[in-house]
Amino acid sequence: MKILADGALPADVTGLVGRRTEVAELKKMLSEARLVTLSGVGGVGKTRLALQVSREVHRAFPDGVHWVSLAEVGEPELVGLTTMAAIGVHTMGPDATAALIDFLRDKRLLLVLDNCEHLVDACAEMVAALLRACPGVRVLATSREVLDIAGERSFVVPPLSVPEAEDPAAKHGGGITEAVELFAARAAAAVPGFELTADNEQAVAALCRHLDGLPLAIELAAVRMRFLTVDELLARQGERYELLTAQRRGPLPRQQSLRATVDWSFELCSPQEQLLWARLSVFVGGCDLAAAEVVCAGEGLARPGVLDTMAGLVEKSVLMREEEQGRVRYRMLETIRQYGREQLQKTGEESELRRRHRDRYLELAERVSEQWWFGPGQVVLFASTRDEHANLRAAMEYCLTEPGQAGAGTRMAGALWIYWIVCGLPHEGTLWLERALACETEPGRQRAEALWAASIVSAYGGNPSPATVDEILAMMAECQALAEQMGDPAFLAHTTYLSGFAQLRGSDPLQGFTMLTEGIELERALGEANPHLSFAQFLLTIAATLGNLADMVTDVGGEALEACRARGDEWLQSWIVLLIGMVGVLHDREEAPRQLRETIRLKQPFRELLGIGSAIEFLAWCAMTDGDIRRAAKLFGAVTVFLKPLGLDMEQFVLQGEWSDHRNHEWVVQQAKDALGESAYLQAYRSGTRLTQEEAIALALGKESQPEPAAAAPHEAQLTPREAQVAELLAEGLSNKEIADRLVIAQRTAETHVASILTKLGLTSRSQVAVWVTQQRAARPE
Repeated sequence: MKILADGALPADVTGLVGRRTEVAELKKMLSEARLVTLSGVGGVGKTRLALQVSREVHRAFPDGVHWVSLAEVGEPELVGLTTMAAIGVHTMGPDATAALIDFLRDKRLLLVLDNCEHLVDACAEMVAALLRACPGVRVLATSREVLDIAGERSFVVPPLSVPEAEDPAAKHGGGITEAVELFAARAAAAVPGFELTADNEQAVAALCRHLDGLPLAIELAAVRMRFLTVDELLARQGERYELLTAQRRGPLPRQQSLRATVDWSFELCSPQEQLLWARLSVFVGGCDLAAAEVVCAGEGLARPGVLDTMAGLVEKSVLMREEEQGRVRYRMLETIRQYGREQLQKTGEESELRRRHRDRYLELAERVSEQWWFGPGQVVLFASTRDEHANLRAAMEYCLTEPGQAGAGTRMAGALWIYWIVCGLPHEGTLWLERALACETEPGRQRAEALWAASIVSAYGGNPSPATVDEILAMMAECQALAEQMGDPAFLAHTTYLSGFAQLRGSDPLQGFTMLTEGIELERALGEANPHLSFAQFLLTIAATLGNLADMVTDVGGEALEACRARGDEWLQSWIVLLIGMVGVLHDREEAPRQLRETIRLKQPFRELLGIGSAIEFLAWCAMTDGDIRRAAKLFGAVTVFLKPLGLDMEQFVLQGEWSDHRNHEWVVQQAKDALGESAYLQAYRSGTRLTQEEAIALALGKESQPEPAAAAPHEAQLTPREAQVAELLAEGLSNKEIADRLVIAQRTAETHVASILTKLGLTSRSQVAVWVTQQRAARPE
């Protein structure tokens, strides 16, 4: 299972037709410039072209190509956070751009920012900062307008080539233009058996000319082949275009062409399909059938009819159906969604539909905190809630900008406290909670619960600064006062234990310990099955672990662990098993390695980097105890694979404590260096830092793949002295860049040497070269 997949390239269901010249030109531009922006009118195919280019250049970027979809982002403040999520950076710090710079400074990757036009200033500011500080980063952006920063190369995406009138190349049997090729491909998909013939080729050519070669317009028209002939398509499209031109003199001809096609597609829908198209536009990032039924059913469209109506929109290519891991969602292209929003505004239903949308996701948020995160089925619910992230953002934005809705926004942001924590989004959660608290100033339950949520998100995320601790304590003091006024025993218990945990980071940790313990007893009085009892015990177990209070960790953590297992709470269970395993390592308990490996297995579905990194760190300690020093060094390197995306290094590692017997990370590492020698330690350590997250987990679980056996090299193969040097460095696990730096040669030269070595030895991988070098060393006479 992949730990991070948010920035993976999206699937291209239909594939790219044509564009060979544009792809070649863009690849050349990317090799010369660090920022290339694809601009052009809506529907011209900027996103699909960027996707194709990204696929073709990915081998040139050792650290990957990362796709950032901004169509679903409404606020400038979220540009950096969305980019962090796509790349896999989950820092707890407040500055997203600074966190990106720290993570990307030594990376060689391509960042693709799709749909920047509504966030141009925020995108330009972030990209300029990244390009200044991260020399290996290149950016490919799509936008209806350029970012307008230094070094930017702009590529205006042209429409597909169309045949000239009476162009002999359009004749049957001759070469066809890209626009005609696209129409033929999409028409054949809509009507199996369709093909260009002598009878229809001129009509198809004329239609493509009429549509100005715009891919989206051509695709929408081609779907109509299910009901009309090409000649009928051409005639009706012409009528619609002339009407539009008469009504609208402002837009450019190509914009008019696209508008005419979308208008026509809308008019050819049934009244129910038109209504659903408009109502579905309130969803951002798509939706599932259940959400569509709840939000969109109403006057003119009964709930039982929503499914059939959605099927009709899928057939007409207005909706796209996507399925992943058994979950089906429906999505619109942004151009189509914006058109639907215009139609919704005309109906006068926009305010009502946005309120229904908000109600749907407020209900989801409250179910998350009240039921989901402390019971069975968390893994599935984690994935499905992440699917709705853009809709949750849109619903909160509605609440915090629409007059009279701030209370619901405050409830929603507060209810999502566990979501912000589990999904590694404490900074975004803090942003929404700060906005909500600024709107909800009236003392009462909603403000109290938002203060509690803001405090737990801030206290839980990383090592807060003294100033942040002071802010948390101030919020908790207000929260405590409100809880006492409310006279709610449950909320008073929640506030007491969290105040204690916050105070542990403050100036009076002893008072904090007392309050946390008191809070646990208040929670216990509410019932042994109370999930907050387990959560409060978890916080006390953290404190006991950092203080190396082994008996308390075993007793308090063990009680909470038993309750979590009975309740089916795998997330909280994973943390408690980790803490018990860590203390077990410190006290040489035999079951500790098993507990740490169990932690990793439990945490994988949640993509929790901090917990996985912590478990691997202490598995390295176990390897030291077992005398497997080289493996320990490699595991220490593997820890960085999980800490770097969090903006942490070992000195900032949140779960590192000053243990009573003075064993800490630095002490254990020094023991490994003394045993192996500095050079051998660094070699093993660096090999761990080069692992992917999947490989690092396999190493920790003892499931790492063995090096491929080297193929027998031809006896006559002779490496040059320089190639022999490069082979030795390959055996050390160095990358091409590191080889180039070591030998003071160009990286491209190093790559050439590596390719030559593989060819001469008849091998296919770097690991085979390493095995071959080892064999050669062993065969040398003493």
